[in-house]
Amino acid sequence: MVHSTKTWSLLRDCRTYLFDCDGVLWDSKGLLPGARDLIEYLFGTKRSVFLITNNSTKSTDQYADKCQKLGLPVTSTNIVCSANIAANYLSNHGIKGPVYVIGEAGIGLELDKLGITHHGIGPDNSPDGNILSDVKIESNTTCVLVGFDIHFNYRKLLKATSYICKGLPFFATNEDAQLPADDLVHPGTGSLVAAVKFASCKEPIVVGKPHQPVFDFLSQRHNIDASKTIMVGDRLDTDIAFGNRFGMHTACLMTGVTSIELLNKVMSTPDDAILRPTLVYDSARDLLNAVRSADQMN
Repeated sequence: MVHSTKTWSLLRDCRTYLFDCDGVLWDSKGLLPGARDLIEYLFGTKRSVFLITNNSTKSTDQYADKCQKLGLPVTSTNIVCSANIAANYLSNHGIKGPVYVIGEAGIGLELDKLGITHHGIGPDNSPDGNILSDVKIESNTTCVLVGFDIHFNYRKLLKATSYICKGLPFFATNEDAQLPADDLVHPGTGSLVAAVKFASCKEPIVVGKPHQPVFDFLSQRHNIDASKTIMVGDRLDTDIAFGNRFGMHTACLMTGVTSIELLNKVMSTPDDAILRPTLVYDSARDLLNAVRSADQMN
């Protein structure tokens, strides 16, 4: 992209860089071009770096392990995942469980850290092949939390709907429509949340990007200054909308789900202002080159 004096100043003056993960720093094949060098450079110039992911399948510790294996110099203190945000949100609102969870082990690990009891994680199949047989509703359940769940089925939908229709609070980690993939289209958490929403006729409190709870978490835990923060992502309706909604600068990397056709449409449609990135780069490597150049102009 063509840089102006204002753009150079923006990149130089931002002291906190927030990164989405899939499609920005890595994909299914490994690290994306420039990702490791970019993170190392930002740390080397005394900037704060946080990885902000809506993926709820892993805990912060599991993400830290993944980053270490990929060679990214980050620890669990640099990672904010939707499972962690959800667990903290429930704890801050006095919910101690049991929580009915549609989700993977990452959510369970984060709930366990805070002493919140839960049930529902893992396969839920009928013992005799009858999908409605032996369906148990736990009377002491306090709320429903929906994240990504590879074992999602009608029994889980039935239970979640029954709990919510009894008046229990309904939470969701995120509403991403699709997961990054090479060939097949992988439905994301949003498709599961939509099923529960439609069946229960209730709207959830969503804790991940682009919603308020993740910004509150960052503000309270890490004291970020939105005016000196840039959100770097590949998805317009979560990453870029999140940054724009809360007064940050935004950068879209074209290594993930956003096509040039979608980007051009958003940039030319007045009603899509919330989805428009401040900056656009082909990859993490191009962003690194821009930040380096901006710093050299200081």
